[in-house]
Amino acid sequence: MRTVDDAVDVRDDPPSLLTAVVKPVRGDAAKRLDRLTARLTRVYMFATAAAMIFFSAVLWLFSQPVGSVGVVAVACLIAGGIALAAAFAVPRVPVLPLTVGPLAAVVAIGVAAVGLGWGVTAPGLGFVALHAALAMALGGPRSGLPVAGAGVLLIGALVLGHLQGRFGSLGSGQPLALVVTVQLLLITLAASGGHVAAHLIRRFTRVADEREQRFSSLLRISADAYWELDPTMRLVDLRLERSGEPVRSGGEALGAVPWELPHFLCDPDVLDSLQADLGARQPLRDVPVAWQGRRSLRHFLVSGEPRFGPGGVFQGYWGVARDVTPTMQAQHALLRTEARYHDLFVSIPNPLVLHRDGRILDANPAAVTLFGYDDLPQMIGGSVLEAYDPGDRERALRRAQQLQTMAPGEALPVAEFRLRQEDGRLLQVRATGVAVDTERGAAVLSIYVDDTERQAAEDVLRRSEALLSHLFASSPDVITLTELDTGRYAMVNRSFERITGWPTEEVIGRTSTEIGIWFDVADRQRFVHQVQTLGRIQDMPVRFCRRDGTPVPMLVSGARFQADRRDYLVINARDMTDVEQHRLETEAILENASLGIALTREETFQMVNPAFEAMLGWPDGSIVGQPGTCVWPSQDAYREIGRQIGPLLAKGEQVEVECEVRRRDDSTFLCRMLARAVDPSHPSRGGTIWVVEDITEKRRMDEALARARDAAEAASRAKSAFLANTSHELRTPLNGLLGLAQLARTPGLEEARRSGYLEQIVDSARSLADIVSDILDLSKIEAGRLTLESAAFDLDLLLGSLQRGYTTLAAASGLVLRLEAGPGLGPVSGDALRVRQILTNYLGNALKFTDHGEVRLSARRLDADRVRFEVSDTGPGIDEATQARLFQPFTQADQSTTRRYGGTGLGLSICRELASLMGGSVGVHSEVGRGSCFWAELPLPVAAGAPVAAAAEADPAAVLGAHVLLVDDNEVNMMVAVAQLEQVGVRVGQAADGRQALDAVTAAEAAGDPYDLVMMDLQMPDLSGYEVTAELRRRHGPQSLPIIAHTAAALVSEREAALAAGMNDFLPKPTDVAQLRAMVARWARRTDPGTG
Repeated sequence: MRTVDDAVDVRDDPPSLLTAVVKPVRGDAAKRLDRLTARLTRVYMFATAAAMIFFSAVLWLFSQPVGSVGVVAVACLIAGGIALAAAFAVPRVPVLPLTVGPLAAVVAIGVAAVGLGWGVTAPGLGFVALHAALAMALGGPRSGLPVAGAGVLLIGALVLGHLQGRFGSLGSGQPLALVVTVQLLLITLAASGGHVAAHLIRRFTRVADEREQRFSSLLRISADAYWELDPTMRLVDLRLERSGEPVRSGGEALGAVPWELPHFLCDPDVLDSLQADLGARQPLRDVPVAWQGRRSLRHFLVSGEPRFGPGGVFQGYWGVARDVTPTMQAQHALLRTEARYHDLFVSIPNPLVLHRDGRILDANPAAVTLFGYDDLPQMIGGSVLEAYDPGDRERALRRAQQLQTMAPGEALPVAEFRLRQEDGRLLQVRATGVAVDTERGAAVLSIYVDDTERQAAEDVLRRSEALLSHLFASSPDVITLTELDTGRYAMVNRSFERITGWPTEEVIGRTSTEIGIWFDVADRQRFVHQVQTLGRIQDMPVRFCRRDGTPVPMLVSGARFQADRRDYLVINARDMTDVEQHRLETEAILENASLGIALTREETFQMVNPAFEAMLGWPDGSIVGQPGTCVWPSQDAYREIGRQIGPLLAKGEQVEVECEVRRRDDSTFLCRMLARAVDPSHPSRGGTIWVVEDITEKRRMDEALARARDAAEAASRAKSAFLANTSHELRTPLNGLLGLAQLARTPGLEEARRSGYLEQIVDSARSLADIVSDILDLSKIEAGRLTLESAAFDLDLLLGSLQRGYTTLAAASGLVLRLEAGPGLGPVSGDALRVRQILTNYLGNALKFTDHGEVRLSARRLDADRVRFEVSDTGPGIDEATQARLFQPFTQADQSTTRRYGGTGLGLSICRELASLMGGSVGVHSEVGRGSCFWAELPLPVAAGAPVAAAAEADPAAVLGAHVLLVDDNEVNMMVAVAQLEQVGVRVGQAADGRQALDAVTAAEAAGDPYDLVMMDLQMPDLSGYEVTAELRRRHGPQSLPIIAHTAAALVSEREAALAAGMNDFLPKPTDVAQLRAMVARWARRTDPGTG
């Protein structure tokens, strides 16, 4: 089975499906009766033959036939043979067997009646009537009457035998006449019944014939074929009505499943549905199938109904088929026509829009593009009038209404409209409309031509013409139009008049020779020759002659062209007077430039200035024409610089590079090169311009400056890093200071313990003050160097002070602090403050990172000059990788340390810096889970004498009654200083700012109790300490009124500024009582007032 799509074509003339598989035969009811009669005759003959042969066999087997019995047996056997032969002759000779067979049977019955002596009482005589009836019914009178007549003759012969006494008496005792009458009556009735039966059969046949004729007529009207399928869906009957002649299949179709035939065509989906309906015993309605003949394809619509026998037994299908090939051909032709029209509609370049009542029904791709839609579905259903510019919609609507009243095919004249696309772009179009008739009713087909580009081109052309006209009139260059065949001027612009001095009216119609425009005849000859040979000329330098006879340099270009079938020459000539002047100026600049300048083209020097030649050591003019490689140290260097800057130059970019170049004497020097293509838009055309500067000396200076800058930055970094580190370490004494102060404030604390806390607070505060003082001294550092003190101090006392300071803190954390001091420590020489700072950092870290156990501080002398300090703890320990980073700036064990304990990780790095400055070293020994031991080995030689005690305290009597003015804007600082001074017997006056200080000094002098000393804060609002000092120095000398700078800003620069402002001394905050008393004792001893 194939699908319809596999078919070849559709034609009218070749044979159809049915004519390909059937042959013409008679098909009426009479013929079917003949076939039935023939079958019944054969059955009848076979039964007769069987009876005769059987009777003959009985006689032979049981009667031992001799004499007349043997004759009877032979006669029966012969009659059976004749009947058997008649049975086989029925299909070929349908009438004769119905006569011969029954006659043979009658003869055999007669022979038996005579031979066996039965006469009219023979039992077989009853079969004579049966044979007469069957022969009459099946064969009609032509067969029935001879058989009936033979029976009557047989009865007559037997009666004659009885009358002659050949047979015995009748066994039944009945009269012979009665028996004969009965036998004759039976034959007569049998013949009559057979005749009646034959008549009824013919009548029924006529009725069936008429019914079949009506069926055939209906079949010819309603269908072209009739078919039947058996229960297995095999074709058992197929007829085609053609010219009123019924035909029956006689070919390959009968007995086959239709869709298995090679010529049967059906769509797979249709076949699946057909098979499903057949399997479900559903009726079939207009199933489309086709048959592929030798040269044609025929299409049919098949309908059918299932057939059911008695008891609802399924017996197959029957139905009809209509040949719809002409219809399919018409549909295909229509589809092809529609496809051609649709292809034309789609492919035509002009936009087409089909619309009705203003709504778009269809459009081709050109219209979709014109109206600015993305695809056709967006456009369908939209309003065609919405696309028109609002000013044109009313006119477009009137034209559409007019088209609706016109007959199909009529059109409107072309009109111009403006359309606005979806994106807002305005288009200029020409449009017409045609009334058309579609399957959905009357519509309008609008045809558009996009004139936007044409009108834009016309506008551009008009603008171009106006622009050219304007350029021709206003161009600063000379523009002339000359007739090529005559050489006469057709047009000249105003620049021609301005430059040559010739008025236009005197030039038009004359030649250049007539007015003498060429200053040099040779220039004209070169110009004419090039125009004649090449048809154009480009940038030819010539000289024109003004009307007054003076020459003017010009750069001429020209070209031939044709217009109005005439040849013309257009000339553009530029006045080069200014250009020539510019060239001379440029040459002067190049000649006198201090930088080397060169032009290369195709890797060859084309032009250089004197500075370039002098820089490279080449004689004047000798480097031009040399290859570019002559100034490079080697070919490899030349290729390398080409690889670096070649791609950039090719892009038109400017390149700056520093490199070594070679002089002519093979010496080299460092230079800075700037390179760029002469024409950046076309780098390969004009060559490359090079600007070269010898930077050997400049580079030396830059390197010296860089070294100085690096040194300064190193010093700054060192200073900044150290200050940052030390600022972190300020927290260590501050921590002790705050902790002890909080402990001292504990309610109910024993006085002795509180006194101890206060003493430790003082120690921590002093340590903090010492660190701050040293931080301020860092202003004197230039390269990361810190000046250390070297003084005698008691190391045992320092260790004891540390123990006192941290024992309480350790106890507060549940730890034990132990001190192990070896022998020979005592007085040593060194910087006690830095030693304390290192040990304080170690102890603070140990207490911070140890949760339980103890912290041990030990010190022992290694030799006469070195002491080893160790701070060990029972903390978590440190792994080897972390130990390597511990003494680096900003480093802690890990990020969790910072999160848990805080800090910046600078403490240990400060310890390393301090130890290094002392000439010592630091380190750590640690195991994870077993604690850590931080050590420091410092050079602390034994002091030669007793340690220097604190500066001798001033005589208390020396400050008693001294009158001191304290100037400070900070209330807390004022309160502390006043209390400290009054504690030693000083009379204190107070001033909160500069103006109060000046007023206080004046008031004290007026009262006759002048101040012996002024302690001046520097940073105050209104008037600063410097300004107050300057005013006081105008009144009093340094001896008559000493002024001491008392400020927290204690940088070296500030000390120097204070002394320069006229102050006698500098005392940085914070200060203790001893420092204040010593400063007052030093400066408050006033001399005679007159000495001031």
